[in-house]
Amino acid sequence: MSETSTQELTAQVRQRVIELAMQGGYFDTVMRAGSELARLQDYLQMLAGRRPLPPPTPGQEPTIFPPLPGLDERPWREPPIPAATALEGCRAAVERDLARLEHADLLHYDSGIVGTGRWSVHPVFFAGERLDRLFFPGLEMDETAAAVQSLDGECTAFPLADVLFSSHAPGTTLTPHCSWDGFRMRLHLGLRVPEGCGIRVGTESRQWEEGRVLVFHDSFEHETWNRSQQRRVVLIVDCWHPGLTVPEREALLALTRKFEVRAMLARLRAPEPMAEQLLVRFAQAELADPHVRRFWRM
Repeated sequence: MSETSTQELTAQVRQRVIELAMQGGYFDTVMRAGSELARLQDYLQMLAGRRPLPPPTPGQEPTIFPPLPGLDERPWREPPIPAATALEGCRAAVERDLARLEHADLLHYDSGIVGTGRWSVHPVFFAGERLDRLFFPGLEMDETAAAVQSLDGECTAFPLADVLFSSHAPGTTLTPHCSWDGFRMRLHLGLRVPEGCGIRVGTESRQWEEGRVLVFHDSFEHETWNRSQQRRVVLIVDCWHPGLTVPEREALLALTRKFEVRAMLARLRAPEPMAEQLLVRFAQAELADPHVRRFWRM
C-alpha cells in the first residue's frame, strides 16, 4: 500500500470514528462531562472540524489520532517513567517466558514498514486482548502478562497498545514511520542485543542494552536496524502517556473499545486469519465493558 493510500485510509478511519461517536451518543456524553474532560471536549471538537487542530510538533505525525493538545510531547522520555524501572525489575520473569520461544515458530509481522530482513513477533496483548491465549496454545506468556499488568500506567486494554516479543533477524531494518496515535508511550526492554543494533526516534539515535528499558513516544518518526549477524530481541510494552489523567484514559478506552471502532482499528493491524475470532471477542467484551456502557447508547 502506498504512503498516500495509507494516509487516505487512516483519515477515513478517523472520520468514521467521529461519525460513530456522534451517532452513538459518545460525543454528547463527553460534551456533558465536567472539567475533568475539558481537554477531550476540545479535542473532539477539533476532530469533528469545528475547531482547528494546533500545528503539529515537528517530526510527530500519528496516522489516526493526533496528539491531545496540552500534553508534553518529546521523542524520548527522560527521566524514564517509573514503569521503566519496574519493568527492568521483572526481567527474570520475562526471560523465563522468552526461553520457551527460543525454538518456536514466531509470527512473521509484515506491516509494510519492513525495509529488509525479517521481523518476527510473539504477541501477548494486542488489540486489547490476550492474543497468546487466543492463538498460541502452549506458548502463553503468563509471567510476562502479569509483570506488565503490575506496571503503573499500563494500557493493555487499549486497542492500539501492544505487548509483544519483537525479534529482528540479522540484516533487518524498519523504515521511518509514526504510530497510530499520540496517547501512549513505548517501552523497549532489551533482551538479546548484539553489537550493531539501534533505534532512531526523532533526531536522536540510541542503542538497546540487555536488561535496560528505552522509553519513547512512537508517535514521533522512528526507525530501527540490526546490522549484526545475530538475532535482536526486545519486549515491547505500551503505557499511557503520563500526561493523560485517569478520566481521560477511561474516556479513550470507551471510545476505542466500542465494537465498531475496535473492529476498524483491528482491520488495520491484525493478520487476516485472526480477524474473525477477534471480532467475536470484541463483541463479547463490549457487553460487559463499564466504560463503553457509560459513554455510549447501548
